[in-house]
Amino acid sequence: MTSKQKRINRVIVHREKELDKRVVALGSARAEAQRVEDAVEREEERIALAAAEREALKERSMSAADWREANEWLESRQKTRAVAAKELERANLRVEAHKGQVLDARRALKGVELYETRLKQEEARAEEKADQRLQDDLARSRAGQKRSDA
Repeated sequence: MTSKQKRINRVIVHREKELDKRVVALGSARAEAQRVEDAVEREEERIALAAAEREALKERSMSAADWREANEWLESRQKTRAVAAKELERANLRVEAHKGQVLDARRALKGVELYETRLKQEEARAEEKADQRLQDDLARSRAGQKRSDA
């Protein structure tokens, strides 16, 4: 293996590690996005529950304080859900950014692998050429020997 091939192999190993690191980061970002999405769903369930409780309060007599408390609880749940929805949006943006990084790392690795393949092909062609020259020289020397023997 030539020094050039050794260097290329080291670059390939480095690029593979970088790709692996980016894939792990993407997995973490996806897990975080799923966690936030679950939190949004829980808040939506709480909003539905708070709205149902407030509707139930309409059916019976209640004080203004109870009504205000039910409204405040519903409003609180809606604000919490809005915050969670914004966090979900940010988490999804992070996932997309990590996807782009994975694609970039994959592209970089493929570029080096393609270069390695081309280098090997060039070396194989050079070896074939050298072998062909050697065989041609050998054939010429044998032909020259036969003429001198005759």
